[in-house]
Amino acid sequence: MKRKLPFFLTLLLFLIYTSLYADVLSHIIFYHEQHHLFLFSSQYFQHQIETAGWMSYFTDFVIQFFYYPWAGCALLGGMLASIYGLCYLNIRMVTGRDDLLQLSLIPSLYLFLQTLSADYSLVPVVSCFIGLLALAFANFWMRLLWRRLHVRFPSGSISPRIHRILTPAVLTVYAAAAFYLFVHSYNMAEHRMLKAEQAVKEKNWEEALAQTSQYLDRRPNNALIFYFRHLALYHEGKLLDHLFDYPQRLGVKGLYFPWNSDSRESEYGHFLYEDLGYINEAQRWEFEAMVVWGETAPHLLNLARYNIVNHRPQVALKFIRLLQQSLFYREEADKLEAALYTGEVEGLQNALSGVETVPARFANVMNIGPELLFLCEQDPQNRMAFEYLMCDLLLSNQVVRFVEHLPLMERFDYPAMPAIFEEALLMYKLGVGEEQFAATGFAVSPQTEQRFARYYELFQQKDNYRLRQEFGKTYWYYLNFISPYGNKIITN
Repeated sequence: MKRKLPFFLTLLLFLIYTSLYADVLSHIIFYHEQHHLFLFSSQYFQHQIETAGWMSYFTDFVIQFFYYPWAGCALLGGMLASIYGLCYLNIRMVTGRDDLLQLSLIPSLYLFLQTLSADYSLVPVVSCFIGLLALAFANFWMRLLWRRLHVRFPSGSISPRIHRILTPAVLTVYAAAAFYLFVHSYNMAEHRMLKAEQAVKEKNWEEALAQTSQYLDRRPNNALIFYFRHLALYHEGKLLDHLFDYPQRLGVKGLYFPWNSDSRESEYGHFLYEDLGYINEAQRWEFEAMVVWGETAPHLLNLARYNIVNHRPQVALKFIRLLQQSLFYREEADKLEAALYTGEVEGLQNALSGVETVPARFANVMNIGPELLFLCEQDPQNRMAFEYLMCDLLLSNQVVRFVEHLPLMERFDYPAMPAIFEEALLMYKLGVGEEQFAATGFAVSPQTEQRFARYYELFQQKDNYRLRQEFGKTYWYYLNFISPYGNKIITN
C-alpha cells in the first residue's frame, strides 16, 4: 500500500485542484487567459526571452490553453499535482527512502495556495514543474550510470507499523492546514468581480446581475461592481426601475470611470463607450489598456474591431496580423480580416458615423454628462445615451437640468414614466411652485403625491428605520440621505 500511496495522492490532488479551478477558482483561469497571449513568431520569442526570460515564455505557452476553461483547469491542476509526485520521486531516487513525513506535499500545497490570488504569476508553478521534471530525468540517468559502475545505492526501510501510524497523522495535519489556509485566503470579492467582468464580456447580463447583487449584498461601495451592474441593468431593460436597489453612495462614479490614468481602471472604460456607440472613446480606452497590460487578445480584438468600424482598415490589419499568430484566436482574426473593408462588425455600431469631424471636437474625459448629451443630439434614437444622461443628472442632484432634458423621453416608447422620474419631478414641483411646473407640460400622478406624503410624514417623525424600509429605493431617499453631493438640489 505504501508503494501505491504517492500515485494515489497525486491522482487525488489532481482531482481536487482541477475541480476547484473549475468551480470556486474558475475566475483564476479566466483572468490569466485574458492577460496573456502566446504568439508563434520569432519576434515574439526574441522579445519574451530578452525581456521576461525562458520561464515566462513557457508559462505563456501553457496559459494559451486556458482558452478552453476545462483544459486550463486540467493543466494547472495537473502541474500542481505533478509537483508533489515529482518531489516524492526525486527524494526516493536520491535518498533511497520513502518520504515518510510527506514533505513533498509542501511545495504543491504552497504553490496552490499562492494561486488563489489572480495577481499571482504562474511562472513559479511552471518553473517548479519543469525544474522537478528535469531533475527526475537527471536522477534517472545518473542511477543508470551508477548501476553500470556497480555503485551501491542508499536504501532503507521503515517499519510498516510506523508507516500505518505516522502517514495518516501527517496527511491529516497537512489537509487541515491546507483547508484552513484556503478558507482564510480565498477572496470571494475578487471572485465576484472577475465573474461579473466575464459575464459582461460574454454579454451574459443575467449572470452579471447575479454576481453584482451577491457582491453588493456584502460590500456596497465598489465602483467597478456598480459600473457592471448598471450596464447589465440597462441591457435587461431595468436601469430606470432598479437604479436605487442598492445605495448609490458613489453618485455618478458608479455610472462610468473618469480618466484618472489608473492602470486598473483602463481595462474597463471601453465597455460603456462601446455599448453607447461612442467608438472613438472606446478605442482610446482600449489603446491605453494595451499600453498598460500589453498585447493581449481582448485588447487586440477590440482595437481591430473599432478601427474597422472607424474605416481604418490598415490600422486594424496590424492588430489582426498579431492575432493570426496565435493558436486559438486565429479564426476570429480571419473573420475580422474578411470584414476589413466593409466598415461593419457584428454587434458593433458607431453612433457618430455621420457626424462632421471638422472642426475637431474633443471629448470630456472627466465628466460623461456632456458626452451623453452630445450623443443624444447626434443620435436621437440612442436610448442608452438618454437613460445614462438622465441617471447622471439625477445622481448628481441636478434636478433642474433633468427636467430640461426630460422632453427627450418622447423619442422612446416608454409605457409609463419611470417612478424615479416622477419622484424627481415632484421635487422640482415643490421647488418652483405649481405655475412654473405646469409650464413644463409634465404631471405627477396622485399615487406619487400620496407616497411622498407618507415619506414626508416619516421624515418629520425622524423614523429612519421605517423610512429606509419603505422608501430606501426612491430618489427622495437618495437625495436626502445618500447623495455624496449633499441633500440639496443643484440649480446651476
